[in-house]
Amino acid sequence: MKKVIVSAVVGLAVVAGSAMAADGAGIFKSKGCGACHKPTAKSVGPSLKDIAAAYKGKEAELIKFLRGEAKPIMDPAKFGIMKSQLAKTKALSDAELKALADFMLNH
Repeated sequence: MKKVIVSAVVGLAVVAGSAMAADGAGIFKSKGCGACHKPTAKSVGPSLKDIAAAYKGKEAELIKFLRGEAKPIMDPAKFGIMKSQLAKTKALSDAELKALADFMLNH
């Protein structure tokens, strides 16, 4: 019986971890981020690849930016385009911001 419970708990932890990774992708899609940020090509905004390179080792800075608490380190001249989008990301919970940042940095 104890083995079954332990197995169930471990299984849920694995599923929860996978769900968290999936949440970042879901948030990225549902908030319309993909309209301006493509995986590898610069579009209206920088590509996810370029964002990941610029924010490598700086996840906390990316989260601050998404909260509207930090200046952009990428394409500051285009920041005006991003301002309206920040209203959506500012409303995200800490867990959602972390998931979104993880997705953007590891995509």
